[in-house]
Amino acid sequence: MKETISILGCGWLGMPLGERLVNDGYPVNGSTTREEKREAISSAGMNPYIIGLSPEPQGDIQSFLDTDILFINIPPSKGDGQPNFYLRQMQELLKNIEQSRVKKIILISATSVYPQNNDEVTEEDAVRIESPFSDTAWLDIEELFTQHEDLKTTVLRFSGLIGGEYQPGRYFSGKELGGADDPVNMIHREDCLQIIEQIIAKNLFGEVFNASADEHPTRRQLYTRSCEIMGIAPPIFIDKPMPYRLVNCDKLKKALNYQFVYPDPLEALDV
Repeated sequence: MKETISILGCGWLGMPLGERLVNDGYPVNGSTTREEKREAISSAGMNPYIIGLSPEPQGDIQSFLDTDILFINIPPSKGDGQPNFYLRQMQELLKNIEQSRVKKIILISATSVYPQNNDEVTEEDAVRIESPFSDTAWLDIEELFTQHEDLKTTVLRFSGLIGGEYQPGRYFSGKELGGADDPVNMIHREDCLQIIEQIIAKNLFGEVFNASADEHPTRRQLYTRSCEIMGIAPPIFIDKPMPYRLVNCDKLKKALNYQFVYPDPLEALDV
């Protein structure tokens, strides 16, 4: 019998992931914070749960955590307005995990753990960088789980997301954008899903992987094309260079023998 998987956060990524895992034969629990999404989760073949973290878990968290693998995919927020809300959410979640039978975790993180030093970065280059949007240092979140001796956690550091309703150009339309000719790191949702499926199937836990498409178009190329697709004004590009990073994914590709479905983000924008 296949392992049970619980998906904390059935949104843009978690929902299609749950559908695929159900089709792959896994028993899946799916969570949302919104009652109106319960039916969609159920219709996808998952057991629906209403789970909130405010920051203490709300809902039947222990039943939800009666699982073999936990997939954590909730974005940082400032929540209650007090400092370190996302960190406190994860700390409270971990307390409940410690009381459950969960032993394996997939944690979705971000490539913003890396400095923008105008150079290539690998998994070993992560540093504590606090996000100005959510006062979150991703490395602190990762280490809650990776340094826990009773858990085997695989961290996936995704770069900028595209696919489905995500068009990155919408956030910059008509705005000034520096570093017009600097490279960007992006990944399509289809690659995110296939990578997660393979990690589960190959039981690759206790690892840290970067996940970013092979090619790195410039900001000018990516956001211009994205705005063209949506029929909106492009950004106002400023040629002055900005700090950037180039995310290296050799470790992931070697471990999974993985080839990206969409190695070129410019082509992936149309999918």
